[in-house]
Parts: sequence; C-alpha cells; structure tokens
Amino acid sequence: MSSKNFFSGAFFQQLERLSVLSKGRVSSHLRGHHRSAKTGSGMIFSDYRPYVGGDDLRNLDWGIYLRLDRLVLRLFEEEADQPVYIFLDVSNSMDFGVPNKLEFSKKFSAALAYIGLINHDRVSLTTYSDNLLQVVPARRGNKQIWRTMHLLEQVKASGNTDLKTALNRFFGAKRSRGLVVIISDFLEAESWDTTFKSLRTAKHDVFAVHVSSPQERDPEVMEDILLVDSEDGGTIDFQMTQGSRDLYKQEFRAHVTSLKQFLNRLGWGYLSASTDLAFEDLFFQILKEKGLFR
Repeated sequence: MSSKNFFSGAFFQQLERLSVLSKGRVSSHLRGHHRSAKTGSGMIFSDYRPYVGGDDLRNLDWGIYLRLDRLVLRLFEEEADQPVYIFLDVSNSMDFGVPNKLEFSKKFSAALAYIGLINHDRVSLTTYSDNLLQVVPARRGNKQIWRTMHLLEQVKASGNTDLKTALNRFFGAKRSRGLVVIISDFLEAESWDTTFKSLRTAKHDVFAVHVSSPQERDPEVMEDILLVDSEDGGTIDFQMTQGSRDLYKQEFRAHVTSLKQFLNRLGWGYLSASTDLAFEDLFFQILKEKGLFR
C-alpha cells in the first residue's frame, strides 16, 4: 500500500468512530492528565483542560465556571507533564507479511495518537530502526494530529532493529516521565533487561504492541526456499520440513513468552497484535481488555 493513499477517507472515518467511542473512556494508563492528580503546596499551575466525569472536583476552576458556564480543570506541573511517547519500529524486518506489518503499525500508531490527542494528552511520535530517525515532539492539539499523520505518510522501512540505541538516545535528553508505547516486531539481539534499561531507570510506564504476521506465526511447509535476512541481506538455502516448521513455531512461542514474562514482571503492558485482525476489533475488544481503555 503506497503512502499516497494510505490514510484514505475510510481510515479517517474509522478514526472518527474510535474518537467518539473513546471520549471519556480512556484510562489513566493512557491519559497524560491522570485522574488521581495530586494537589497541595509545591504544585505549580501549568494548564487547563475540559472537565471529564470522575476528575477531582477540587481542581475545578470555579471562576471560569461562573464567568463562562464551563467546567474546566486546573492542571499542575506534575499531572500536566506526563505525555504519551509512541515509538514505531520502521526497520526492514517490519516490511514483511500479508497484511504487511509496517502498514498495519502505521495505522495503529495513527489511531493511538489520534485517540490520545482528542483526549487532551500530549503525544510524541518517534520512528526508529538502528537509530532515531524522525521525532514529532510531544504536544497537544489538532495541529499535532496533522504533524503525526504527515510523518506516518512518509515512513518507509530501512535499517536494522536496535531498540536499545533508539531508547537510550531519545531518553538521554531530559524527558518528562510518561507512558512509552512501543510498536514493533521485537526482533531484538539484546536481552530485554539491556534493551529496556533506560525506561526502567527513568520509571516510565511501558506498553509493548508486539506486531506479527500470519506467515511468521505459522509458516507453510516448503521443500526448498532461499531465506533472505531483511535487515542485513544475508541469505541461506533452507528446506522447510514439518519438523523444522514445528521447531520454528516452538522457538517463536518461546520468544513471545520471554517478552511477556519480562514485561509482566515489571508491571508493564503487552499486546499481541496480529496484522490479520480487524482494526477496530483490535482497539475495542483487545485494548479494552488490556487496560488502555476503561
């Protein structure tokens, strides 16, 4: 699918349905302004946002309500400064599968950013492979939606996968603590402890969206095939027998299990996102169960 027609009218209609159904239902795990916001001495006023049912009434600005008949919440530095950081893996291994992993992930990133922004979060989008490629800094508002969409339209697969380097370089600069959503096939050479060390140190929340294609999870038995490494171009002649297929599936499941166990141990979120899933079903059935929607 070309980037020229990637974000079609039908896709934006999907986003509108997502936005209507998600308004007021996004949990504090996704919201930049947490409903359990703290108040008290030492808190610095930062911003306003519309009141949402369930917010702390102590933070309402009654002066604005009396003048304008609008319920507006005062935000303080601690609660206003918790953005959503979206990291999109655009390495060559993502350009694989039917449906294609990268095209699926671009749509997922767009929808997640859109929902965050219409719920008044500050949202950042970063594309990476073996380094940081492009960064849309964390901001709120309608203009941020179009900045994000424009970047996603230009995305093409390139380079090897190196999440550790991308995270270290991005969070090497001073960043507000927030929710880091990583959308990737997680074909990492490093251990999970090493890869995620910078996020653990800075005490970010993390949600991993593990993207895979049907062909990766359940490859066909083929007599003679030429395997090509999508990231370094290396090749090897291979015979996919029933035995080698079963061994591959066993190793794939073990890889998935190791990632899930690591994330669960730290209290972080995990979502298995197959590219053949219906897109809206993914958001309204699976994500709700996984805690990003209430």
